[in-house]
Amino acid sequence: MNRREAICGVVAVICLFPLLVIFFIPAAQVEGIVRRSFARQGYTFTSGRFGTAFPYGIIAGDVTIADSRGPLLRLDRLTLHPAFLPLMTGNLALSADALVGAGTITVQWRSGQKGGISADISGLPLDQVPFFRTVVDATVAGRLWGEARLSGVPPRMSGVIKIRITGGGCSGLKIGELPLPAVSDETIQGMLRVKDGRGRVESLTFEGNSLYARLSGDIPLSVSAPLDLSLELMPKADFLEKQKLVFLLLVRYLDSPGHYRLPVRGTLAKPSVF
Repeated sequence: MNRREAICGVVAVICLFPLLVIFFIPAAQVEGIVRRSFARQGYTFTSGRFGTAFPYGIIAGDVTIADSRGPLLRLDRLTLHPAFLPLMTGNLALSADALVGAGTITVQWRSGQKGGISADISGLPLDQVPFFRTVVDATVAGRLWGEARLSGVPPRMSGVIKIRITGGGCSGLKIGELPLPAVSDETIQGMLRVKDGRGRVESLTFEGNSLYARLSGDIPLSVSAPLDLSLELMPKADFLEKQKLVFLLLVRYLDSPGHYRLPVRGTLAKPSVF
């Protein structure tokens, strides 16, 4: 056997090994590994269907990811595929595709200093995402489009995150104990720039027939790091009258006629109004 044949043999083994693992280990055992991986992070993973995906990978249906508070995310279908070529350089790479109703989520991740995360979301129905009800006890509607391009190694990643929501609405939303006005039929769009693991919200705007709002400031990519955000609310007169009680609670943040400015502090896990 010459050197070239030896190298080809090594490459073939590297490429075939994950394939053999996926197809020869029973699906129940693979699912057990996935469950334990989530459990180590404090989450539970359940699925109605679990098996292998052609030509290599795993596929699961009726997936629910939850924590001690309840369900956070439900997916109609999830597929996960490893990439073989990065293994030759000592890195790991995975791609995942998910369906939520008529919406799609695509994520690609690669380890290493030159790795990162690339994600695209198209038409995600927010009313089918239980996170908002479970975590903040709010009702949220609308369809989400977004993309994320982050490079580097957590927690010091850099890049951009963009979102756009059409037909957006929410009710029951609070910052700490302070209620926010209920809105509907909003268009929400904005961008988050990330540098060395810290984000900067660049004019995330909420625009509808009754209210214009803008969120800006610094936001860390950690649930325990402090926030430094500013939320501006500019309601129209008829909307202000309809939700008079809520705006009475916000009167201390009125800095000019028809303009409220709320300093948002605390953390991502527990935000509060200063």
